[in-house]
Amino acid sequence: MTANQTHNPLPTGNDISLPWHLRLPAPLEQDFLFYSRNSAAGAASGALMLIALLLVCALLVESTVGSDILMQTWRPRLFTLMVTGGCIVLCHQPRWREWLQPCLLVLSFTISLSGVYMGVVIDHPLSYVFFLQTPLSVVMISTLFRLPLHRSAFSAVLMTIAMIGGLFFAKEYAPYEHLSLALLSLAFISMSLFGQYVYEKLLRKHFLSEHVLYQHRDELHSANQVLESQATVDGMTGCINRRGMEARLNHLYHLLKQQSPDAPERINLLLFDIDFFKQYNDTYGHPAGDECLKKVSAVPLSMVQAEKDFAARYGGEEFVIVLTDSSFNDALVFAERMRNRVEQLGIPHSGSRVNQVVTISIGVACSDGGAEDGGVLLKQADEALYQAKGAGRNRVAMMSSQGMVEMLT
Repeated sequence: MTANQTHNPLPTGNDISLPWHLRLPAPLEQDFLFYSRNSAAGAASGALMLIALLLVCALLVESTVGSDILMQTWRPRLFTLMVTGGCIVLCHQPRWREWLQPCLLVLSFTISLSGVYMGVVIDHPLSYVFFLQTPLSVVMISTLFRLPLHRSAFSAVLMTIAMIGGLFFAKEYAPYEHLSLALLSLAFISMSLFGQYVYEKLLRKHFLSEHVLYQHRDELHSANQVLESQATVDGMTGCINRRGMEARLNHLYHLLKQQSPDAPERINLLLFDIDFFKQYNDTYGHPAGDECLKKVSAVPLSMVQAEKDFAARYGGEEFVIVLTDSSFNDALVFAERMRNRVEQLGIPHSGSRVNQVVTISIGVACSDGGAEDGGVLLKQADEALYQAKGAGRNRVAMMSSQGMVEMLT
């Protein structure tokens, strides 16, 4: 890279600015919520197992403090464990994943409100620790579950109001105990929400950079398709060019030999050219010859319907039609109809020795006849076409399974 050249790296998200409230336009916001939900779902299962373990440990600790304490705490703990188990089930059901975040919020409120309840009703010098479940719940939804910031902040406000209300009714065992507890909880909650804000800002930037990269990949894919089309399509007639024909024919034979599920039952190849086309150019000129090619090629293009079938310009006035999954008799009927439709176009051709309008001669071959590859099949169709010309042109000739050329009558 020279000194005058500039290096343009792929977007990383560092150059993306977001509003302070982090909200994106409505369609992107919906996509981001889906993106963040899937990114957080993987860690939720392990976090829920940890919460269940801590709840069991809390029951064990409370049983050692006193049986009277356990009698008051086991019901809220059991209910919280049941909600936790329900969330674990949702984690392992992708079709219900849209309900996971609301259920995680329910679990957070359950932990917080059950702590407030136990802190109010339990008369013990250490009952204030139950109120600490509220800041722990906020840390949980913002750190473990990574719920969207706006939901986390709104939920944190409601939990904090409930906790302060519970402190108002709870018994105070030491001076300023409730004030100290409230201030400590607010510090935990504010730091947790600030960390969630920073994390979500980075996550949104990453999401937007991924969105930009996806658009670039989509544009690149579309450009590659255009280039591929330009490289394999004949610009004059709209048919596939010789290079594209050979590639598709070889691919069909590869599928056939590998007995792939997508392989065709057989491959029928029709090779035709315009009778006395050199004389047509000499009589009417090359611009008229180009128009003649366009009109004639439009006939097979309109007749080819199946997804794997195609029409290609083999070179000059020669064209190839490949029909898959059609019987050999159907391919012969196709060839005769195509010959008849070209003749019915009524393109004047005073230089023709067989008709006063443009006609075509067709050679037909089938892979059932023993052709090992596309090149052999093409040679068989070319031999049939040569015999059709020798028999007077404006007719269809076929290569039989015995290797003999027969005229279609």
